[in-house]
Amino acid sequence: MSSLSPEEFVKNNAFDYIVVGGGTAGLVVATRLSEDASVTVGVIEAGGYHPEEPLINVPGYFGRSLGNPTFDWAFLTVPQKHANDRAIFNPRGKLLGGSSALNFMTLGRASKEEYDALESLGSKGWNWVSFLKYIKKSQTLIPSDNEFIEKFNTKLVDGIHGTSGPIKKSHSPWQGDLSIPFFQTLQTFGLERNPDAATGLATGSYTILSAVDPDTARRSYSASAYYAPNASRPNLVVLTGAQATKIILEGDAEPYTATAIEFVSGGKKYSVPVKKEVILAAGAFQTPQLLELSGIGDPSILNQVGIPSKVQLPGVGSNLQDHIYVPTVYKVKPEVATLDLLNEPGRSEAEEVLYNSQKGLYGSTHFALAFLPTNTFTPPEDVTRLKAELKNSTGFDSTPGLKKQHRFLEQWFDDKRHAQLEVISYPGFFPSPDKTPEPNAHYHMVAVANTHPISRGTVHIQSADALVKPTVDPAYLSSTIDLDILVHGVKFTRALHGRSPLKEMTVGSVDPAWIGDESDDVSDNNGEKGMKWDDDEAIREYVRNELQTVCHPVGTAAMLPREDGGVVDSKLKVYGTANLRVVDASIFPLQIAAHPQETIYGIAEKFSDIIKEDATQPGNKED
Repeated sequence: MSSLSPEEFVKNNAFDYIVVGGGTAGLVVATRLSEDASVTVGVIEAGGYHPEEPLINVPGYFGRSLGNPTFDWAFLTVPQKHANDRAIFNPRGKLLGGSSALNFMTLGRASKEEYDALESLGSKGWNWVSFLKYIKKSQTLIPSDNEFIEKFNTKLVDGIHGTSGPIKKSHSPWQGDLSIPFFQTLQTFGLERNPDAATGLATGSYTILSAVDPDTARRSYSASAYYAPNASRPNLVVLTGAQATKIILEGDAEPYTATAIEFVSGGKKYSVPVKKEVILAAGAFQTPQLLELSGIGDPSILNQVGIPSKVQLPGVGSNLQDHIYVPTVYKVKPEVATLDLLNEPGRSEAEEVLYNSQKGLYGSTHFALAFLPTNTFTPPEDVTRLKAELKNSTGFDSTPGLKKQHRFLEQWFDDKRHAQLEVISYPGFFPSPDKTPEPNAHYHMVAVANTHPISRGTVHIQSADALVKPTVDPAYLSSTIDLDILVHGVKFTRALHGRSPLKEMTVGSVDPAWIGDESDDVSDNNGEKGMKWDDDEAIREYVRNELQTVCHPVGTAAMLPREDGGVVDSKLKVYGTANLRVVDASIFPLQIAAHPQETIYGIAEKFSDIIKEDATQPGNKED
């Protein structure tokens, strides 16, 4: 991409389409729309373009870019009332590629029923069949060799993975010594292996597929896979280092027409006109921020900061849902191969040499996953109690859309086909701001995450100044059901390490430090300094103190009927506007039991076809 000044971008005349946000979804849409040489597409991105940055490209460097202001918006939530007033760090991508450049590269899908729920909630055509079509369009599966398939039980189902799409998809070649025992131990709890979790049945344990090109051992993400091969198109113009501040809406009444985008770059203000459509792809935090800055949202929020209300949509910025996780750490025997090997003198340097040949630890992402139905990790009496609490919950009464969500959450809660807990196995000591590993020790980090959070939060502007970050309040653990699910999850990690074959590899517990009797191999003689496995209140406190985000915010510009609290319709057009659309995770009304990256690519591919089709309809603005 040649360097482009804001002045040159604005002088390009009016673009047919302007995409605000060059992230996971935005670059997909911009690339697909620019396939038509007769239309011009502009992209406004606040961050930079870093095609040769090792912190982005090297799979084994995942996590190192988080918090770096060059790449990350680095949001902090407001102090979380139910997490001991902790402000929780929420990374969000600030570069071409967005969060697909920062995430841990996991590609996964939810259950068939979760995608079909979108259609049941009022969005015709959004279902498992359509998602399967468009997710496949986004990707190319690079199959593993037969030895890997047999060893890790990863025989994939024909016809459900893409074969010619931009995003490369593969299994990580280095798995360490813990993943197979992890799977085998889970089987003793009745959780079977799922060789291919992309079939629409998402429960079970499996070796993950990652967005990594095995031929180059590089991350495959929207900037490298969609944009870079097409950057020379004269009708695709990308401006980096420019933050959108407002969408100009013209008209005296609904539907308002988006005519221009205001943005700042280098401390100067600019405005660029648009001829056909504005496509907002700024993510679950900044999409609602831009809508509110433009006069679209809850009038009571807008009035507080002096912004005139044009389109009254109370759903803007509400319905925020996120996956949260709690880490636990166990020490394993030193002969167990984990990523702690990188702490050995000279090993990291040797692995960097290996990486240059597409080999070794740095070419892999290392995680193994399991998605557990409630009965797998929760005693029957607690399943009954928690479902009764969910049924009687009053937190879903404010809008018809929330009431409909509530019904699905009830149905799925004790259904063996639906997961309520994700268990993440990481072979090593996971970086933590206040904990350090012992020299020469090897570890197993097992995190537990809620998959269908009951808690609902908000994200809203706190100022009419677009450069002031919005207030993010996910209201983590505001539902005690979320808290108790994580308590049972933490206890489950202890039970997991107390059974064979993981038991034989485990030296003891580190965090939390469990108290046990002399025959308890997991306790590691923690004495009175530790935590009793049956002290639920102590475990609740552990959860409040340790929870972090899995970085999957959704729902803040929900695709629902307007009367149900929706913000966009089934064509992702913002209600009350003629030509403003949203395409990012904010449109998903109900959190899915999966890492959402693959789903977001599917949303963007489907939307690209929707907008192309709309452009051909007689009487539309695109004519």
